[in-house]
Amino acid sequence: MKGKGFLYLPEQSLVFARIPKCANTSIKTRLSSLIATKTSQHPRQNRILEPTNDLFWKKCTKQARWLKPDQYTDLYDSITSFTVIRDPLSRLQSCYREKVLRSEVFPSMKRLGYHNQMSFEDFVEFTCSLALCEMDVHTKPQTFLIMDSKGRLPHFIARLENLDQDWNTFSNLMLNRKVNLGGALPRLNQSQTTSESPCSDSSLSPTVQRQYELTYGPDIKLFETTSGSQTEA
Repeated sequence: MKGKGFLYLPEQSLVFARIPKCANTSIKTRLSSLIATKTSQHPRQNRILEPTNDLFWKKCTKQARWLKPDQYTDLYDSITSFTVIRDPLSRLQSCYREKVLRSEVFPSMKRLGYHNQMSFEDFVEFTCSLALCEMDVHTKPQTFLIMDSKGRLPHFIARLENLDQDWNTFSNLMLNRKVNLGGALPRLNQSQTTSESPCSDSSLSPTVQRQYELTYGPDIKLFETTSGSQTEA
């Protein structure tokens, strides 16, 4: 289950199922404003912990905590859970740009065998060759990351490509449940646009395209069928 992250705010009966590369910085920063926090130093680095760091939620507040999938499952029917997804290929492009196409490949990806001379197609092909348990959290399928231990999706699913509208819909839903999420969501740590990226040519050969579709099929289907969707919570 490595990589799954369910951030629980008990007082708000709210769970955020996070997906890296999907507005995490903006959402975690906003959620931190709903609770009491304290300043704490990073245990290994000379800097203050920020809400974007998982350790922040362990060391800087007693009003939120991370849940394991089975703990989230136990609470599923009594809370409201939400997430943000994005087009699966766009997410891979973002990861490729920011974690691989740099002077020093992101450490966890370098250990897996990624290098900054690989093309985007090579990146996708190599990613799809890895077992799920081997994948870096930034490339693991979104559906895997957000499902509880019974395979259920969050109650509300927003799309990054429609985030302003979907966040407004979700905010209104939560206002009806006496939780004020604080209005429009600021765009923090926004990625480069694809057109500015060296991997703007996202075309894949038929063989790699098939590998991509097999690996990320559930993500592709979810993205195609979801737009600010919600179920009863």
